[in-house]
Amino acid sequence: MVGAAVLAAALLVSAVLTFGSGPQTGTLPDDEAGGGAPSSEPPLPEEDPDAPGGSGGSGSGGSGGGSGQDVPATGVRLPVLDGWQREAFGAMVTTGEYRCPGGTSQSCLRGSAMIVVAPAGTVSAEDTAKNDIGRFARTAYSKGTYGGITSHRAVVSERTTVAGQEAYRVRWKIVNRTKPDAYVESVAFRHPDGSGEMLLLRSGFDIAESAPPVSDMDKLADGVKKESDGGGSGDGGSDGGDGSDGGSGDGDGGSPGKSV
Repeated sequence: MVGAAVLAAALLVSAVLTFGSGPQTGTLPDDEAGGGAPSSEPPLPEEDPDAPGGSGGSGSGGSGGGSGQDVPATGVRLPVLDGWQREAFGAMVTTGEYRCPGGTSQSCLRGSAMIVVAPAGTVSAEDTAKNDIGRFARTAYSKGTYGGITSHRAVVSERTTVAGQEAYRVRWKIVNRTKPDAYVESVAFRHPDGSGEMLLLRSGFDIAESAPPVSDMDKLADGVKKESDGGGSGDGGSDGGDGSDGGSGDGDGGSPGKSV
């Protein structure tokens, strides 16, 4: 995905997962993407102009609770699928850097995923995921990098399991004013260390030929591990997608073999 992504260094400094704002990295390709579909879902929450990432970036940006500050999760790791790379800490993986369509001074990513700590006071995984998805989408594909989201449609809303914990997944297909369009997803689950801490796995994928397939969202969630379980060994997983089916935007982005 995802559109813009704050590069790893900036993410670590601000603790915000906005996949987008970052220094221009030279002659990056200007791929465009396919279209999306209008939404009958409720409107997105208003973008906070003071929140980090509000000016651009698409990744796992934005935080629940409106503070604009995300705390990266510790003690868990994401798998590294084929074509992906791990960032400075195990709870974030990215792929496909390119120049953001809304401004040449920012770098974006075709795909990114990060695990952050959910806002304090969250109760159920379902409520946490549903409350997070709009804020995440707005920050990940912001006005500064993609011209703003013009419509969205929920394509997956289901119970699932992450790292052996009961979880809830919400996936949207969004239409951006400036292409590409994208899929964004929030998955909420309890920390596998038994602490009861609620976590959020946020993923964003561009809909473009060079973007990862939407099925990688399922593989990323399925591959989350507690660090003591050897989650760091997932680099270069054999089940990673090659992107061949990610750019078409066909279908509804549902999980293969799962009910939507």
